[in-house]
Amino acid sequence: MLIWSSYWLLPLLFMFHDFEELTLVPSWLEKHSPNIHGRMLFGGIKRADILALGIWEEFCIYLLLSATAAWFNYPLLIVAATIPYLAHLMLHLVFSIVKRGYVPGVATALLELLPTIAYLTALIKLTHSPAWQWVLIILIVAVLFVVNLGWIHWEMAVMGQRLAHK
Repeated sequence: MLIWSSYWLLPLLFMFHDFEELTLVPSWLEKHSPNIHGRMLFGGIKRADILALGIWEEFCIYLLLSATAAWFNYPLLIVAATIPYLAHLMLHLVFSIVKRGYVPGVATALLELLPTIAYLTALIKLTHSPAWQWVLIILIVAVLFVVNLGWIHWEMAVMGQRLAHK
C-alpha cells in the first residue's frame, strides 16, 4: 500500500526529467540538428520560455490524473498515465542511439527507467479493475496523450513564430 500512497511519484519523476529537457534543449538545438527521419525533436523549439509552457501543461495533466486517481483510490488511472511516460523515456534512449550521442532528457531517462518500471509493476499488482476498464482507461488516456502531444507541439510552434515576428 505504500507505493499507492505515493501517487505523487509520477509527477515528481516527470518534473525531474523535464527539468533536464528544459535547461538543455535550447543550447543543444543550437549545436545539433533536431531532425530524425524528417521529424523535429522537441518540436524544434529553441526558446526555453515556450518549451517551459509545454512542459508545464503536460505536468499539469499528470498532476491532475494523479490527484484524481488518489481521490477516487483508482490506481488504474496512474497505470494508464505511467505507460505513455515510460514510452517517452524509452524514446529518449532511441533518439540518443539514432543521434549517436547525448540528447537532452536521456540522462534522466536512464536514471528513471528502472524505477518507473518498478513503480508501474507495483501499481499493476494493486489494480483489481475488470478487463474492460483496463482497455477503456488505457485507451482513453493514450488517446488523450497522443492528441495533447500533437496539439501542444503545434501550439508551441505557433507561439515561436508569433514571438519571432515581434
